[in-house]
Amino acid sequence: MAKMSHQGIVRRLAAMSIMCLAAMDQSHIAAAQEEKRRDGGSVSAGRYRYLGEEAWMERRYDDAALFYTRAAEVEPDNALNYYKLFRVNNRMKKLSSALKDLTTACEKDPSKAEYRTQKAKLLVSLGQCDEAVEEYKILQQQNQASDIQPNIDEARRCAAEVQAATSSFARQDWATALQYFNMALSHMEQAPDLLFMKAKAEYETQDYYGVISDMGRILKSYPSHIEAYQLRGEAYFRLGEHDTAVNHFREGLKLDPEHKGCKKGHKAIKTLLKKEKRGDDAFQAGQYKEAIDHWWAAMNLDISHLAFVRPALLKVVKAHTKLGEHDKAIEEAHKHVNNMESVEGLHALGDAQIAADKFDEAVRTFHRAFEIA
Repeated sequence: MAKMSHQGIVRRLAAMSIMCLAAMDQSHIAAAQEEKRRDGGSVSAGRYRYLGEEAWMERRYDDAALFYTRAAEVEPDNALNYYKLFRVNNRMKKLSSALKDLTTACEKDPSKAEYRTQKAKLLVSLGQCDEAVEEYKILQQQNQASDIQPNIDEARRCAAEVQAATSSFARQDWATALQYFNMALSHMEQAPDLLFMKAKAEYETQDYYGVISDMGRILKSYPSHIEAYQLRGEAYFRLGEHDTAVNHFREGLKLDPEHKGCKKGHKAIKTLLKKEKRGDDAFQAGQYKEAIDHWWAAMNLDISHLAFVRPALLKVVKAHTKLGEHDKAIEEAHKHVNNMESVEGLHALGDAQIAADKFDEAVRTFHRAFEIA
């Protein structure tokens, strides 16, 4: 019998461990079901809480949530059941569910300072800082606000920063909005609405990599966020990463085939690429005038899309040179360089100048390209 490799042994042990854990999970649930059957169809809330604590200690959080939910069904007016359920959802980063549980716990036992303090902290984590301030006010009214002054100060500061960020956003003062969004979000763990607004401001300031990063964070926690797919796709489009942009628009359309933003973005890219391909094909066929027309048709779809326009303009320069239209080639190359100086643009200008027998100018152009390389 062949010896099993070390890697194979590790894989088998891992598989056995998973099977054992799964069996343990099922055994706990089965035990509760059997107990319920023996007791005439009822299990006490205390028993469910005990099973929930066992699952919690063993990090079987889904089981713990199930048992605490059962406890709440048996004792719907016991705030402790909802508080324990909050702990589980909070640990699993299901913060919206955790807030719902904690709100119920506070409703069932309004005098419990620990519940309200945790709720205020959670509200800050979710970006609802103004509501957190109100929770702290209740604690102060109940004379239960000792040792939490730093938390109160943070909630008030956060609320002020959110107000400043959203006001700046409404005025389209994007730079100021970004400043305050960054400050406000530093207090928070999951605040998708504010993070989305920040990304919109980043888009308006042409920080497309920032948009991609922030929308990635939203999609990781909320994979059905269509607007995040759209905005991330638009950022990739602006960077000239058209295939990736198309993929994002398609993901959005899977969630909603009639989503206007994703449909518009998908169609715009397909139209652009079709016109570009026609230009490329015409150039390869020696039809340089037709190639120029197709490329300009593509560029004129959105002349501000510089990630596409700039490389397309270099193609136009080459086509004019092929046609012997040297002055026009130099003119288009100058447009590229004047927009933003680059080695590629200067090389294209230098080549056009050589083709036009403007050798002295070409030497100066290539020298400049060497300087900035």
